[in-house]
Amino acid sequence: MLLLDKVRRTIENNGLLSEGDSVICAVSGGADSMCMLYALMELRAEYSLNLYIANVNHLLRGEESDRDSSFVKQFAKNNGIEFFYREYNVAQIAKERRQGEEECGRELRYSFFNEIEKKLGGAKIATAHNLNDNAETILFRLTRGTSPKGLCGIQYKRRNIIRPLLDVSRSEIEEYLKENSYTWCEDSTNSIPVYARNKIRLGVIPLLKEISCKAEEKIISASKLISEDNSFLDEYTLKCEKECFVDNCLLTDKFSVLHIAVKRRVAASLLKKWGVKEVTSDKVENFLSFTNKDNGKIFDIDGKSFLRKTCGKVVLSNMKEKRHLNVVLDFEKDILTDKWKLSMYKTAEKFRKSDNLTAVFDADKVTGPFTVTYRQDGDKISLKGLGGTKKLSDIFTDEKINVQERDYIPVIRKNGNIIYIGGIRQSSLYCPDADTKEYLIIKYEKR
Repeated sequence: MLLLDKVRRTIENNGLLSEGDSVICAVSGGADSMCMLYALMELRAEYSLNLYIANVNHLLRGEESDRDSSFVKQFAKNNGIEFFYREYNVAQIAKERRQGEEECGRELRYSFFNEIEKKLGGAKIATAHNLNDNAETILFRLTRGTSPKGLCGIQYKRRNIIRPLLDVSRSEIEEYLKENSYTWCEDSTNSIPVYARNKIRLGVIPLLKEISCKAEEKIISASKLISEDNSFLDEYTLKCEKECFVDNCLLTDKFSVLHIAVKRRVAASLLKKWGVKEVTSDKVENFLSFTNKDNGKIFDIDGKSFLRKTCGKVVLSNMKEKRHLNVVLDFEKDILTDKWKLSMYKTAEKFRKSDNLTAVFDADKVTGPFTVTYRQDGDKISLKGLGGTKKLSDIFTDEKINVQERDYIPVIRKNGNIIYIGGIRQSSLYCPDADTKEYLIIKYEKR
């Protein structure tokens, strides 16, 4: 079947285009995106399409990145297609966001495409994902860990995003371009096994093809079967959810009798409704374990709200407004709240620490002022034996500190560094040694 016929069939079978649509073509200049652009240009009159070209320069490949963008810009000019361009320093932005470059680049691209879509007053965004991309994505998700939904692969349509080349193989794309003497740019990084997907494309797929020359097609075939099963389970899950989720409460008696596969799906759906930003398989399993616990137990959502199991229901509750605390701890006056008391003193007598209710420091190594606050986002503490720091949130989890209590535990700081978490853990900073002559003691008392 000719590539254009295959693209047309994909469009028709999946309702990707309607007559008169505006389409923003995401074009990098590579073979896949240029093939998609050429195909849509050939189908433009048939569907009365208004085509636009969007190009993003990630500034990752130096002159090659600039070359590709210039090529796409010139192509748009030569063919009278409106051109939208944006460049991002992805390496720098990814570092600032603490993301991988691939993930960061993808987020930036789609943000730009959606910006254009709004400017145009509505349009579809066409991306050049093909059959091989789909197979590689499924293998990538399978390796990293995913739900059955993840094994459904790349979808033909997601909101305003369409993928007209999803049934076309990479070899068909190259053949189509060469037969028609169409031009494109080669991305040198595609042949370097740096990114995870490149490793799958260059290393894993060739090995699988030694087992079956149609490995990618078989992967996609299995994915479509999973997708059909997943669609049925989604419908059944929705029915079950309506029966066991009433007035924003989960009825545990009705939830407990569901099949485990449906339980997981209902749990994932409810966690999203309750505000969990990233629903992972671990969070789902933890939630399922929580539903089997006794009444009174709680499940932290985001530090601001939590779920409580009570009277056969799981109910969403809000944390009390976090109290503000920022006071100086000195030798003259204890700090006293309705939950705890902090005091500080010095002694020349050798002090042996017996528990975490006291923190012991070398008085010559550290002097005031010391500030006392409650925990703050991103707080970390240096611990002996770690050779680094540990998040307070992880320590609270390890110590099984009730989520409602975490915001009311005193945190003692010196020059911005945490030296003591009241009653829980002392920092490795300023610790006494064999040469210590005077000890500084901070004492914590729970009230």
